[in-house]
Amino acid sequence: MNEDSVLQQVRAAREAYAQSHGFDVRAIVADLLVQDARGDWPVVRLTPRRSVVVGTPGAVPTPSPQQIPATSRASSDR
Repeated sequence: MNEDSVLQQVRAAREAYAQSHGFDVRAIVADLLVQDARGDWPVVRLTPRRSVVVGTPGAVPTPSPQQIPATSRASSDR
């Protein structure tokens, strides 16, 4: 596996962060929850995509089992 400088820096930061909490997973999780509650970074919220209802114009129909070729059905039934 190739070791690039970015990967080395990420691993070093992860090691330093774990070491600062005594390699205690519970302490690390507690600290991350506190940081998350502080919300020091922007949260991007995208508008939800419109769902497509089958039968509406522009919808892609789902083929019924009768429309699927027998060779495809036989291999998927195994």
